[in-house]
Amino acid sequence: MIKAFIFDLDGTLVETEEMKAKAYALVSQRLLGLPAPDARAISLYKILVGSTDEAVSLRMLAELDLEDAVKRASPSLPGESGTWQALHRLRMDVYRARVGTPEAIRANRYEHNLTVLRAQKAAGRKVAVATSSYTDEARRVLAALGVLDLLDLVIGRDMAKHAKPDPEIYLLTMKELRVQPEESVIIEDSPVGLAAAVASGARWVCVATEFSRDALRARRDIDQNWVVYEPARVGDAVARRLKEDLVL
Repeated sequence: MIKAFIFDLDGTLVETEEMKAKAYALVSQRLLGLPAPDARAISLYKILVGSTDEAVSLRMLAELDLEDAVKRASPSLPGESGTWQALHRLRMDVYRARVGTPEAIRANRYEHNLTVLRAQKAAGRKVAVATSSYTDEARRVLAALGVLDLLDLVIGRDMAKHAKPDPEIYLLTMKELRVQPEESVIIEDSPVGLAAAVASGARWVCVATEFSRDALRARRDIDQNWVVYEPARVGDAVARRLKEDLVL
C-alpha cells in the first residue's frame, strides 16, 4: 500500500532551476565585465540540472574561467577550497535579491505537481520534500509556495552525506517517515534526481521540464511509461501508480 509521496523541490514544485541559471549568468556577467548575462552559464546549467550547489559551482568555475575573478571579488577566501563556496554565495545573493524572490517563486510554481501534493495530503498519505537544496533555502521556497505547513518532513542536501544520484536522501526520508520503498512514490524532474529515485527502490513519476526534457527523452535505461512530458497529465500517471496498489 502506498503510504507516502516524496517530492523533489527545484524543477518539480517550482521552476527555480531556470532562476538559478539566470543568477549564475548575472554573476558571471558581473565578474567578467560582460555586456549582458553570460549565456554560457544557462547552457551549462541545463546539463547540470539536479546536481548539488557544489557540483554546479565547481563546473561554472572551470568552464566559465571564473576562478581568478571570484578570488578578486572575495579576497578573504579561506584558501583554494573556498572558491566554489564564494561563487555559491555570490549566486545566492543575486538569486534571493533579484530572481528568486518570494513573488518570483510564486509566479513560477508548478501547479500540476503542487496539486498532486495537496491531493495526497488530503487523502491521508504522508508527504515530504527531499531536495538537493539546503534545508533553510528549501523551507524558504516552500513557505513562499504556501505548502510548508502541509509537509510531514523536509530533508535538504545538508542532512545527507551523499548527494543525488546517490539514493541516500530518499532512503533517509523514508526512514524518517517510517515507510518502506515499496510504500512510497517519488516525484522528480531531472535525470540526476530520477537516478536517485530508481536506486532507492521506490516507485516514481518523473515530470519533464524545459530544462530536463531532452535529457530524459534520450534515456533508454528508464521506463518511459512513467516519464510525463505533458505536465497537465501528471495526475494520470499518479493515478496509475495508485492503481498498481489495487492490482498487487
